[in-house]
Amino acid sequence: MKKYKADIIVTLKNGVRDPQGAAVDTVLKRTGVEEQAAVQTGKFFTLSVTGEDEVNAKSKLGIICEEVLSNPVLETYKVERFSEV
Repeated sequence: MKKYKADIIVTLKNGVRDPQGAAVDTVLKRTGVEEQAAVQTGKFFTLSVTGEDEVNAKSKLGIICEEVLSNPVLETYKVERFSEV
């Protein structure tokens, strides 16, 4: 079995209300730091997966992202890094 490391970013889909992002955006405007920040919040994960090969490990990672790390109704995910360790 080979071991792979992945970085995943989970964010809300377009059109889904982001109260945390709106709160940060409001503070930035109120303090005069930035008027047009358009803040979006999300989650960042780093994890290791094993697989017989890269295809097998990526398949397993997809299941993890869709069923554990994100809510597919509200969120989308992006694999930022995937490399063998």
